[in-house]
Amino acid sequence: MDKRYKQIARQVAGVDLGDLTNEQYARKMLENFLPRVFRRPVDSETVDAYLAIALEHWGSGYSLNEGMHLLMRNILISPQFLYRSLEPGKLDDHDLATRLAYFFTQGPPDGQLTELANAGRLSNLETLRGQAERLMPTKRQDPLVTSFTGQWLDTRRLPTIMPDPQFKFTEREVNIAKSEVELFFTEMIKANRPMRDFIDPDFVWTAPYFAERFYQMKGIKGRRDQPKRISIERGGKFGGLLGISAVMMVTANGVDTQPVLRGAWVLENIVGMTPPEPPEDVPALTPDTQGTITPRQMLEAHTQDSKCANCHRYLDPFGFALENFDPVGKWRETWPGSERVIDSSVVHPDGTQVRDVVDLKNWLVSHEQWFSQNVAEKLMVYGAGRTLNYSEKKEIAQIVGKKHDKVGVFLVLILDLVQSQTFMTK
Repeated sequence: MDKRYKQIARQVAGVDLGDLTNEQYARKMLENFLPRVFRRPVDSETVDAYLAIALEHWGSGYSLNEGMHLLMRNILISPQFLYRSLEPGKLDDHDLATRLAYFFTQGPPDGQLTELANAGRLSNLETLRGQAERLMPTKRQDPLVTSFTGQWLDTRRLPTIMPDPQFKFTEREVNIAKSEVELFFTEMIKANRPMRDFIDPDFVWTAPYFAERFYQMKGIKGRRDQPKRISIERGGKFGGLLGISAVMMVTANGVDTQPVLRGAWVLENIVGMTPPEPPEDVPALTPDTQGTITPRQMLEAHTQDSKCANCHRYLDPFGFALENFDPVGKWRETWPGSERVIDSSVVHPDGTQVRDVVDLKNWLVSHEQWFSQNVAEKLMVYGAGRTLNYSEKKEIAQIVGKKHDKVGVFLVLILDLVQSQTFMTK
């Protein structure tokens, strides 16, 4: 074996071959490796069953490395490795350790979780909560932050969006836009901020030059391209998930805005209602490149069709209220290619009149329970790796209801979700 191969073999097997026989070496490897990849203690019968695979291979004349290779292939296609839990019902301590670890770290249980699971202590609710607090993210690079925001807010799509050169939005700006979301989400957890701050906060995280160029902020001190926390007044058009560059980018196409797409995104990711698929026989909207009519006029004509009107009465109010944001989140007053002033006023299906994004934020804050329920359900789906049934959604609603209107909730909400029956059940 070359030096690099020996290092890898040592890491996997936990022992050097040395003077050991093939059988002794394979047994020690299995005793060390199987509990790690199966994420639980392994009995001697299981070790013997895998060892028999290698012994039979060697008995047919194959080399040590070929036998070990066959052994590894069998381990890595085993259900115990591929699936985090196999038994229905309540998770045992080891499956619970695995679920908790992957929820927060996207990796297998660490030593402390494994030790608690081996001792049968992790299913104690206070112990479980304590471990969740220990694993809670504190940096924007932590897996829960990057992965959950990427899935929930679609920010993982940012590298695939190429804004038109007219916006002068380079890879540098894309990276800042992504970091804004992650830093914002991290503070929401670390400071246990109220859920309404997702919509109408009194702070943003952004770089000073980015704040000036895209958010109309002046005189921000600090390194020009280094994101920092900036205090803002509540009730403004910028800040929160509906006043941030990354969200405006993933709800556009890099060239122009799409009110229907933005409306559907808000409906599903903020309000918590999944819009229906459009009828198959309805043609797509074709942009007016001459600028003779506005997107709003096009949609109003489109929705004269009764097959379209019912869905659009829910979608369009959210999309039009965000039309002052261009495809990279910069504020604008007129429609592109014309001097027509953007009309972002809408009427929601409940009869509420909304003049612009500020009113939209106020409306969402007044319906904060919907948003909180939606985020809690998405966190649970992310953590459990499955869809939720009616009774599980009801349990989450009860958890959310207890937190409603309290000053600090987001961190506590996550901890309460971890302690729920839904999280602790396969």
